[in-house]
Amino acid sequence: MNTPRLTSIRSLTRLLSLVLVTACATVLTCTMTTSAVAEEPSAETHSDPIAHHAGDSIHDQHPTLFWLVAESLTDTISRPHDPLVQLLTELLDEQHVEPETELSEHAIGLQPIPKRPPLLLELNEQFLAPGQLEPGIELPTGAVWRPSVWVFGSFRTGINYFDNRGPGRPVSEWASRLDLFTQLNLSGTERVLVGLRPLDQEQGNRRVFQSRDFLGGDTRDGWNDDIQTLFFEGDLGEIFPNLDRSDSEMLDIGFSVGRQTLVLQRGLLINEDRIDAVTLTRNTLYGDGNLNLRITGFHAWNKVNRSDNSPDDRARLFGITTESDFALSTVNLDAVYLDTDDPSGSLLVGGLSATQRLNGFHNTYNTRFHLLASHPTNGETAAAGRGELVFSQISWTPHHSYDLVYVNGFWANGQFSSAARGPLAGGPLGQTGLLFSAAGLGRYGAPLSNAASNAVGGSIGYQVFFDELRQQVVVELAGRTDTDNSGQAALAAGIRYQKAIGQHLVFVIDSFIANSESRGTSPGARVELLTKF
Repeated sequence: MNTPRLTSIRSLTRLLSLVLVTACATVLTCTMTTSAVAEEPSAETHSDPIAHHAGDSIHDQHPTLFWLVAESLTDTISRPHDPLVQLLTELLDEQHVEPETELSEHAIGLQPIPKRPPLLLELNEQFLAPGQLEPGIELPTGAVWRPSVWVFGSFRTGINYFDNRGPGRPVSEWASRLDLFTQLNLSGTERVLVGLRPLDQEQGNRRVFQSRDFLGGDTRDGWNDDIQTLFFEGDLGEIFPNLDRSDSEMLDIGFSVGRQTLVLQRGLLINEDRIDAVTLTRNTLYGDGNLNLRITGFHAWNKVNRSDNSPDDRARLFGITTESDFALSTVNLDAVYLDTDDPSGSLLVGGLSATQRLNGFHNTYNTRFHLLASHPTNGETAAAGRGELVFSQISWTPHHSYDLVYVNGFWANGQFSSAARGPLAGGPLGQTGLLFSAAGLGRYGAPLSNAASNAVGGSIGYQVFFDELRQQVVVELAGRTDTDNSGQAALAAGIRYQKAIGQHLVFVIDSFIANSESRGTSPGARVELLTKF
């Protein structure tokens, strides 16, 4: 029997989920309605298109019922924005960034161009720097290469405290991470990229970071010389231009081969940061309303991690991904088959998504909708489940500001399994918000579970900018509840502060408080200094 505290958590979580699902469903309905109207102009539009367009431009019409309902809901969600801005302005003692709608009456003259921040190493040609292009080297194939070398990357170091009320002691550590890349540029389309992560090492289904455990008093060793990234990419038509001097034979086929990052459906279908694969891409196809079609086929044969983040040395991936640009939307359709003789089982997964900007009566909305499904071909396992996932992201800018309000939601039916997920990727729902994603530094995990198994939930967030966009605060409320009465309902609130320092440094503070049926109250906080070079 549930205690009153657990019952209240479940009730609040389901209320939040209901609001999120209603918002997403309403905007999705508006999307379908807008598309139908755009594809089938009314008789009024045919009879007098100029007058109709003029009426639209001055907004002298009444909103449709769909937009009346949708924007009433978004206006309600936006109401905390103004009080939040006032509170944060007083706490930070910084000026909130607001658009200037009037032209200044005073001449400001020519403004200096900010100095270009150099990379760690730039040989032969600099990155985004003015200057003369070298003549280059002409190959027997007709291609002209101008070799140059760039070294760049990022260094993250921070102190983490994370208590998930698990059986072990809370995480209290100082962890560091170094991402170091060397890129050999051969032309505008051909390059070789080598990447190392010497301070965190992949060990099974996790990565061990170079860190100091304050509570345990021990040091974790993440030093390694493993190759994280090593691939070559190019374009056959640019490498062999003599084969098609008129550029009419459709030889512009892009490809990549080697150890690389592979992400599909915004990380919902595949999210691997180190996988050995080969890809072939055909771009700029069009016709029948499709403005641009890109088709990519790929095969991965090594470093495949399953949906539960565990490695599978026997797994092979075969997939095809497409992206189509239409007048109203960008549509992605992907399918992947994972073949393995491991007991974890083979898996067939697919995903369909649509990304678009919707012009409402009072505002413009950025929307993305995903529909995904997974089907095990030889029985369900922990790494190969049968299920469906509906996922949506909606955001808009409140009037008279550069800020952002976002509403993200999901519904997972059954046990949806991704084709492949790296050790740091966690579950498929990390895109839902800050409270569903781990920090990617040390053992600071996700405050809310990002597994896509019999659950519904989402997040509401407010991103506010200060100090000429050099400081920002994100405040988020999120929750999820199970749909199979497994007692996994949870609510969380979190805040993130970021401040740019100079041209290379970013200071970050994160904190959260979560409450779940199974573990009770869980707090966490972290401080990080990010250096980009």
